[in-house]
Amino acid sequence: MRSNRAFVAGFFAMASMVTGVGVHQFNQTAAEAADDCGTNSIVTSGTHGYEDITRHYNANTCGDFRAIFDHYWVKPTVQLGDRLINGVANNRGEIVADGRVVANNAASIGRHPINHSQPISIAGKTYYQTSHVGGQAFANPGGSLDVLVVLDSAGNFKYSVIKACGNPIYATPVPPPKPPVNDIQVCELATKEVITIKEDQFNPSLHSKNLDDCKEVKIQVCDLDTKTIITINEDQFDANKHSKNLEDCKEVLIQVCELSTKSIITINEDDFDTTVHSKNLEDCKDVLIQVCDLDTKTIITINEDQFDAQKHSENLEDCKAPEKLVVCELSTKKVITINEDQFDSAKHSTNLKDCESKCPIPGKEHLPVDSAMCEEPVKTPPTPPELPKTGAGDAIGAGVGLSAMGIAAYYFAASRRLF
Repeated sequence: MRSNRAFVAGFFAMASMVTGVGVHQFNQTAAEAADDCGTNSIVTSGTHGYEDITRHYNANTCGDFRAIFDHYWVKPTVQLGDRLINGVANNRGEIVADGRVVANNAASIGRHPINHSQPISIAGKTYYQTSHVGGQAFANPGGSLDVLVVLDSAGNFKYSVIKACGNPIYATPVPPPKPPVNDIQVCELATKEVITIKEDQFNPSLHSKNLDDCKEVKIQVCDLDTKTIITINEDQFDANKHSKNLEDCKEVLIQVCELSTKSIITINEDDFDTTVHSKNLEDCKDVLIQVCDLDTKTIITINEDQFDAQKHSENLEDCKAPEKLVVCELSTKKVITINEDQFDSAKHSTNLKDCESKCPIPGKEHLPVDSAMCEEPVKTPPTPPELPKTGAGDAIGAGVGLSAMGIAAYYFAASRRLF
């Protein structure tokens, strides 16, 4: 019995050395081999096809299969759009599939610790993750392992599982190389030439994928400046310069009234200018009107279009001779005759009495100067005391009496304007 066990152990050791696939996950005791969930392998029988993953996931082998595979994003079935590929995990930490490195820094999980492993917790249980870099997770550090690899539709790494033991791998995705950019032929709109560019250089404002857009299309148009029909490329058409209606190049002659000369002339319809012409030929007929010439105050006859409100008046009454007014010129106190339109209330008065001389005596200014009331009362001088009638006294008394009489005579004469 012991020899049989030794033979089996020797056989596995030799197989590991020959294939290079021996990893620490397979270094299990005979007691572990008897217990499917006591080995370092997550699935002792391995996951050689995706149907094995599906079967163990649905059965939840060992009671922790789902938790472990969910932790490493492994799905029970390949998702729509994803690709399942056979690959290899090497001792550089790379996962190679589809002819390229799809991930690096790979590390795989086991149930038991080995050299260089790190504990991780999944659903409350402790497992051990070991890096593939330098072959740390491999029994043969120079070996490699066959793996199942799942990529998304763009070729990006999603997850991987070791076939021999069902242990999932954590790895860093390496982006897939960009596909080569195809050359395409386009019409260069600016030059109307067919050119070849890279597909990612296509710009719809510069290029057209319709090569017919580079074919020249000739059209006839009316040149609006010269009124001639010309042929141009369709892409040269300018609505400000051209018309596709060739009838626009035909001359249309019309008769108009030239307002400056009052003469009827013939012009092209497109030369018509409302500031220079009138389509109403009646505007060229002379219309005579009578007006008052304000400078000469005479009635004259002019053309209606010669009327100037600064020089003429349509009210012929404005040419009548102005009425005369007799007024008092206040500054000179003279009675004068003026035109009615010259009257100025600050200079003139229609009350001729305003020119009569007024009484100069204070308080009697409202009276005419020749009014009987325009007199100052005569002041009678007081009678002097009687002096002795002797000698020189008689002479002085006589002189005083004469003086008093002279003063009275003066005031009387002054009141009558005798001087």
